[in-house]
Formats: sequence, C-alpha cells, structure tokens
Amino acid sequence: MTELRSHAAEFEKAGANLVVIGNGWPAMAKQFAERNDLPKSMTLLTDPSLQAYQAANLKRGLWQTIGPQSWLPYLQTLARGFRQKRKAGDLLQQGGALVLAAGGEVLYRHVSNHPGDQAPARKLLKALRA
Repeated sequence: MTELRSHAAEFEKAGANLVVIGNGWPAMAKQFAERNDLPKSMTLLTDPSLQAYQAANLKRGLWQTIGPQSWLPYLQTLARGFRQKRKAGDLLQQGGALVLAAGGEVLYRHVSNHPGDQAPARKLLKALRA
C-alpha cells in the first residue's frame, strides 16, 4: 500500500483511477483508510463476499497465508520496522493487482502468492502507458 500511495500522483498523471478493494466490512475499510493516510485520488472499496477476488481468480488458502513462502517476506518486513497492526477481513484471501482498460480489457494482472506479494508500482505504470 505504501508504494501505491507514494506513486499516486504518477497514476493520476497517467489518467488512471486507483481503486483498492479490501474484504473487510465497511467500518474496517474506513479505519484502514484513516490509518494508512490514503490519498484523495484513491478509491477504497470493500467486498466481504470475496466475489471480486473470485472474478479476478486470486488465490485463497491457508498454505499461501502461513506456508514457507510467506516466512521470508514476513521477516524482511519485520527487519524494515513494519509491524502488523489490526487484522481485518478474510486473512486467507490473497490479493493481486489488475490494470484494466476503459472497456474492461485486462492489461496487466498480478496474483499474490503470499501476504506482502504486491505488484511493483513501476509494472502497473508501465502497463498503463503501453
């Protein structure tokens, strides 16, 4: 989220609308937005039903969440000083990133394999500009 937030102006300049979809309840989304100081140009939605995640064919499961592939990234974020605060929503649901054209065509798709596996902003911007 930090990387998206720090590149929000670049996305806006590229003509993109940044939309983040969480899976907690609306009150959780509001707290998340406040805690993370989301820019006004970023839209935060929530989908507790997980239908958006299913439509994007994103991964969900215990192994992705606590399996060995998640340990090293977790330790790396701890070393950088990140501390997980409140957990909200479906903790087994992994995220992803999509860059969609105006008609809905998928220009770029990233499927997270574990917590913290996020698409680099540079790749999202590159897909926008292509």
